Amino acid sequence: MSSPEERGGWRRLHPVTPLLRSAQLLYAFIIGAVASRLGGPTVLVLVVATGTVALWITVGYLRYRYRITEDSLIVHHGVLFRQRRIIPRSRIQNVDLRAGPLHQILGVVAARAETAGGQGTEALLHVVSREEGEWLKDTLVALRAPQDSTVRVEGAEATTRMLVVPTPVRETVLRRVSLGELVIAGATSNRAGLLFAALLGGDYFLDFMPTDWLLSRFIPPELMAPETAVNGLVQMAQHDVRAFLLGLIVLTLFFALAGWAISILTSVMRYFDFTIAQGGGELRVSYGLLTRREKGFRRSRVQNVQIEESILRRWLGLATLRVQTAGYGPGVKADERVETLTPITRTSEIADYLSAVFPGFDWSAVEWRPSHPRARQRLFIRRALAIVLVSVLLAIFQNPWGLLLLAVLAPAWFLATAHYRHLGHAPSESYVLTREGLWTRRTYIVPTRKIQALHLRQSPFQLRLGLGTLAIETAGNPYEWHGPRSIDVGQAYGADLMETLASDVTKTGLVF
Repeated sequence: MSSPEERGGWRRLHPVTPLLRSAQLLYAFIIGAVASRLGGPTVLVLVVATGTVALWITVGYLRYRYRITEDSLIVHHGVLFRQRRIIPRSRIQNVDLRAGPLHQILGVVAARAETAGGQGTEALLHVVSREEGEWLKDTLVALRAPQDSTVRVEGAEATTRMLVVPTPVRETVLRRVSLGELVIAGATSNRAGLLFAALLGGDYFLDFMPTDWLLSRFIPPELMAPETAVNGLVQMAQHDVRAFLLGLIVLTLFFALAGWAISILTSVMRYFDFTIAQGGGELRVSYGLLTRREKGFRRSRVQNVQIEESILRRWLGLATLRVQTAGYGPGVKADERVETLTPITRTSEIADYLSAVFPGFDWSAVEWRPSHPRARQRLFIRRALAIVLVSVLLAIFQNPWGLLLLAVLAPAWFLATAHYRHLGHAPSESYVLTREGLWTRRTYIVPTRKIQALHLRQSPFQLRLGLGTLAIETAGNPYEWHGPRSIDVGQAYGADLMETLASDVTKTGLVF
C-alpha cells in the first residue's frame, strides 16, 4: 500500500485483477466444453476465444489508471479507444464496496462510485485492496474535507497538490441484525407468497418438483392421473372429492413450506451479519454472505426513507426500512436504487432509525390525513370490474355456474374499505409523508427541501370522481418509477397541496 503522500498520484487496480476477471470466463468455458462433449473443434475455438478475452482483460488492466485530486476523481481507461473521465467529488453521492466469494478469499473488493442523475455507475474499480477501498470510500464520501500537502510528482513540470488520508471518523454501531431476526424477515416477507405461486406454476408446466411421489404417499395409485401432479389433481376432483381435498391440502402445505424455506434462505444469504454504523454525518451498512456489500451515504444526501410493512408484519408489529439517495440514476436496477436501513425491526424502534437519518424528526407527532372518501368507491370499482369480467367469461366459455363468482363482490367491498384505511398523507414541518398499500403498506418520509417536482395526475375514473394522485419526484427517484405519492386526494385539495409544497420548496431551496 502506498504512503499517504503518494495517494494523489496515478494508481492502478490490484495486480490480481486480470486473474480474478479472467476466472469469471471459466464458467462459460466449462459449459461450452461440456456442451461440445469435450471434443471436436469447438473446444479449440473456446480455448482461443477465452485466451483472447483474457489477453484483452490484461491489456485493459495495464491501461486502467485513476487518481484523486483535490476536487475530482479522474479515470483513464480503454484498450482501442482511450477515455478520460473526470468526476467532481462534490457530485459523488455513494461509494459502494462489493466482495464476491473470490474477492473475499483474495482480500480485495470492487468499488463503485455513483453520482446524482447519472445513467449508471460513473466509475467502477473492478479490483482494489480492501484498504484501498476503505480509503476511497472515506475520501470520496466523508464529510470532513481531507487535508492536503504539496509534493513534486516525478516527471511533472510543476508542483501539484496531493491528498493525504483523511482523519478517520470514529464509528458507532447502531444495530446488528441477528440470524434469528433474518429468519423472521424471510418468513414474514411477501416473497414467500410469490415463491409459492412461482413453484406451483412452474411445477404445472415443467413438472420439476417431486409432487408425484408426494401425492402417491397419500392417494391410491389408481386415482393418480398420468400427468403432472397439479393437473392430475384437477382431474381427480371429478372422480373422488375426498382424495382431491386431501391432495390439495398436501400440495398447498408442500409449496407453502418450500416457498417459506427459499424465502428464509434468501433473506439469510443476502443480509447475513447486517450491521449499521454511524460516524460523523454518515451512515454505513454492511451485509451479505456470498457477496459482501458495504455502502456509505451522507445523511444530508438522503432523498427519502421508506417503511415497508407486509400484512403479516403489520400483525406482528414488524417493518423494513430503506433509504434512497441521489446516487443512483435510471441506468441502475430498480432494486439497487434504494438501500436497506434494516431488513427487519419492531415498529416501536422505527423512531430511532428515523432520528439517525433525519435528526430532529418526530415520528410520534405525525398526524395522518385520509384520502378523499370517494377513494373507497374507486378502490371497489377496480376490484368489481375484474370480478365481473372473469365471472362473465367463465359463464360464456365454461359453465353458467361461473356467475357464482359474483358473490365475491361482497368481500371485495370490505377489501376496498380496508385498503382505504391505509391511504393517507401527512404534511409536517420540513417534511411530507405519504402511505399506500393493502398487502404491503409503504410509507415515505420526504424532506421538503429534496423535492424536485410535483405531479397531479388523474385517470379517467379519478377524473369522473373528482380525485387525483399527487406524485412527488426526488433525485434518483424518477417520476416513471414507483415513489412517494398521495393517492385519491380531492382534485381541488390536491392542487392546493401541490402549490403549498411548491412554495415551501422554493423557500428552502433545492438541495441534493
